[in-house]
Amino acid sequence: MAEAATSLLDARFARGGRDAFVEAYAAHAREVRHWVRRFFSSAFEQEEAVQEVWLTAHRMQSLYDPAKGPLKPWLRALSANRCRELLRAASRRPPVGVPLDDVSDALWLDAPGPDDAVHSAALRVEVARFAAGLPPDEARVLQLCFVEQRSHAEVAKELGIDERRSKYLKQKVLLAASRDERLRALLSESRS
Repeated sequence: MAEAATSLLDARFARGGRDAFVEAYAAHAREVRHWVRRFFSSAFEQEEAVQEVWLTAHRMQSLYDPAKGPLKPWLRALSANRCRELLRAASRRPPVGVPLDDVSDALWLDAPGPDDAVHSAALRVEVARFAAGLPPDEARVLQLCFVEQRSHAEVAKELGIDERRSKYLKQKVLLAASRDERLRALLSESRS
């Protein structure tokens, strides 16, 4: 039964289309993350590589032929090849000198991207629930800083406060988010 469902997914993926791609993503996202982890140790590099793999899969969707084999091995080979390409490209670049995966204060901000349609609706619901529990000024800072991505100066001007207060309120929101079990659980699920 599962084999028939897999072959149907493979055929739909080969025909193309957004829905088929989203369905393939939902079926294989965890495996792709697992394969990528074998190449990269940094959480930032893993996330970048996963995005690159899915972008490449999207671009090459029309080239996939289910007659040559199932989608899962095709994605595994694509993942390995893309990771090797990324590692080769990284070895040719000079080091940046900045730890790119030091995001311990803002883990919850690593919200799903457009390719993560499976979790985006649930995340929106959780963020709305979280925002509803915040004091009004902090909920407004959440909206301005993280949804609208405004600067501290813009937030301060919008709220009629100084930039220090804007930064303080943003820190309070981040701290509250880091303590929210449901929000953290959903975000860690979307990363695994």
